[in-house]
Amino acid sequence: MRLLDRYIARECLKILLLCLVVFMGVYLIVDLFEKFPRFLEARVGPTSILRFYLFSLPTIFTQVLPVAVLLASLLSLGGMARHNEVLAMKMGQVGTLRIALPCISVGLAASLAAWAMTEYVAPRTNERALNIWRTQVRHLPAYRITRDSDIWYRAQGNRFVHISLIETASGLIRGMSIFDLSPEFDLLRRVDAREATWGADGWSVRNGYWLDLSKGLVRIEPFQEMAVPLRETPEEFARVARSSEEMSYAQLRQYIERLVSSGVNANRYRVDLYAKVATALVSLVMALIGVSFGLRTGKAGVMIWVGASVPMGFLYWMLLSLGIQLGRGGALPPLLAAWIPNLVFGTAGLFSLWRLRG
Repeated sequence: MRLLDRYIARECLKILLLCLVVFMGVYLIVDLFEKFPRFLEARVGPTSILRFYLFSLPTIFTQVLPVAVLLASLLSLGGMARHNEVLAMKMGQVGTLRIALPCISVGLAASLAAWAMTEYVAPRTNERALNIWRTQVRHLPAYRITRDSDIWYRAQGNRFVHISLIETASGLIRGMSIFDLSPEFDLLRRVDAREATWGADGWSVRNGYWLDLSKGLVRIEPFQEMAVPLRETPEEFARVARSSEEMSYAQLRQYIERLVSSGVNANRYRVDLYAKVATALVSLVMALIGVSFGLRTGKAGVMIWVGASVPMGFLYWMLLSLGIQLGRGGALPPLLAAWIPNLVFGTAGLFSLWRLRG
């Protein structure tokens, strides 16, 4: 059985690698044609464009991997069925589920690879790719995010702003420090506040201290609420907060804990957290669907099932997008919202395989 398992797994892997190369290549070409006018308008050099797409590769890999697994499992078993190899296996007393097991194992390995890529590689490369887009294409000010998601932002003039925590949906800031510097970069004034909010009259900070060194004397005064002359809007500060794609599972979970401890509703981020696990397992679900399609093909039925897999993939991502939006809006629990597509398609795949048992 080990020889047969290796043979089926090898055939599935060969098609999987071919699909990955084709799909990633098509993705890069289409995306380059879409973004090329923006690159030309911003006068971005070839080296920066190349770096942007190199840093985007891990994300592209995780996006096309499920479709590649679906087609690899379908085409490998479908090809064997077309050449009567599946029939020969069944005549040798090899059960249908046993024939499907190597392709399902490939799908599981692909899911583990997607999880490792999403958790350890993609957040860092996504951040660097987005920084190239923000600073060189959109010409937005550079900023720095520390390992704890704290933000350093250079405001207009010689002013620097440190933000401990920002809730991107509302622009509410927890923990803000404002540093006013002289042209020689000597500290003139500093404001530290627990909270900052945006209103009709601009920014207002609460519960903090004001330090003044501008007249050569050290002056410190506490305040309950004070207006600060910051020209930046909440949108400008909110955009520098890390998106869920730029954070690993552990970082996003810590971010949610900080939001909850600050009294902020974190439902939308919980959906993104659960979706990280759910989307990593898409390849396993697609393998279940693919083998159930592949084992049903006759001598001329492979292309029919290949055509059926296209709307199947579209339906999956439509359900995922719908579930995420319903979860972020509070209409569904975050866990259910993120797992709806996997539950639907996983159940359908397992039921289909169960009917093929024997």
